[in-house]
Amino acid sequence: MTSPEDQATCFFFQNYVLGGEDLSRGTLDYLSDIYISEEIGGGLADSISSLGMVGLANFWKAPNIMSNATIKYNAAMRTISTQLRDAEQAKADQTLISILLMGLYETNTCSSRQSMEAWTKHITGATALMQLRGKEALRTPLGYQMFLHLRGQVLTSCIQRHAPIPQIITDWSNEIDFETPEQAAATALVNLCSRYCNLRSSMSSFHDYSDPERIITTACAIDNDYDLWAKTVPLQYIYQTVTLRERNEEVFSDHYHVYPNLWIATAWNNYRACRLLIHELILDQLCHLYLNNPESPLLWNDTCFFENQVLASNTTLLQLCHDICASAPFYLGFDPNADKRMPRAIPKAISGNLLLWPLYSAGVTDLVSDMMRDWVAGRLRWISDVIGIRQAAPLALSLRRKQDHLEWKDEKEDDDVTSPSSSVESPAMATMGYDF
Repeated sequence: MTSPEDQATCFFFQNYVLGGEDLSRGTLDYLSDIYISEEIGGGLADSISSLGMVGLANFWKAPNIMSNATIKYNAAMRTISTQLRDAEQAKADQTLISILLMGLYETNTCSSRQSMEAWTKHITGATALMQLRGKEALRTPLGYQMFLHLRGQVLTSCIQRHAPIPQIITDWSNEIDFETPEQAAATALVNLCSRYCNLRSSMSSFHDYSDPERIITTACAIDNDYDLWAKTVPLQYIYQTVTLRERNEEVFSDHYHVYPNLWIATAWNNYRACRLLIHELILDQLCHLYLNNPESPLLWNDTCFFENQVLASNTTLLQLCHDICASAPFYLGFDPNADKRMPRAIPKAISGNLLLWPLYSAGVTDLVSDMMRDWVAGRLRWISDVIGIRQAAPLALSLRRKQDHLEWKDEKEDDDVTSPSSSVESPAMATMGYDF
């Protein structure tokens, strides 16, 4: 009989390790290479088991399995703590990987504000270990893949906390000189997101109006570079737009996107989600400036600057939201030619994880219609009920209530969801996949 640990490990690899070659490989695919070439230590084995058990517990709605996941998580933490006391073990590949996976555990269980704080500590610790290892570690295929994984998690953390990007991430990204054009395009996208994070971190709050001219000018410059990125990506980033022959509830409009692979789809959705943040910031600052300082030179240097920028931002926001919705069928395994008499294959858990934050970002945007908001909520509920990703349920509920949850709530407040409410910048979104 297969042990619970083996079942959990199999679940993890089946749902989070994509396999494939080159750009079709996912961020965690280096784990396959580790399992083939190395003896797996207790810390890494327990980290993977804990994640697999969380997935099984959510899928089967089994609290007893979740309890076992917690036991494995605590065992992994004890092993990692011991390894960190030894300089050589602290720099080992498996130690860094274990800490990154512990961060993923926190995002997959996210039951409280403490989960977010624990996740942040894991990412901060992993960043310190990466620096301890030295940038020469990037020269190995495994070291490069681990850096990409860490970089994605750091970006997510900085977006959520409105924090600047650590200098090590910026410097090392700029010093990588061996990337393919496809990988270099992903790094360019990371640098754009880093510029947004640094701009946002310079503000005391979203409604910091101390220097709207600077914020608007900087944000518009970043957005122009986002637009240029989208127009100059390598051919491998090109996706198809398929028009439906007949209406289908799994597709919001009359068309959907087909991407070369999940990695490319996620790069595009990260581009869209970050650009949404840029334009929301531009609109907020611009409207404040127009109402409170209508004589500002920024408003008069270009004829009809205010009107033109508001129109451009609103148009871009709506298009980005529609494009995110059009990507959802690809993530969720939509096949218009599938035999409806046959059971449908359930998408991998990582597909639902990677779609959560962009999809919720689209649904919570003020400009979208109630029809789009309800459709997004329905897709999130499907991700929760069918794929078993419980974070999606409270997000769906918040959209149906037309709320953008900015505060954590106690589970007891909502009987029909299994985890506390979260915002677009909650740890539930930390698996969105800024894993370029």
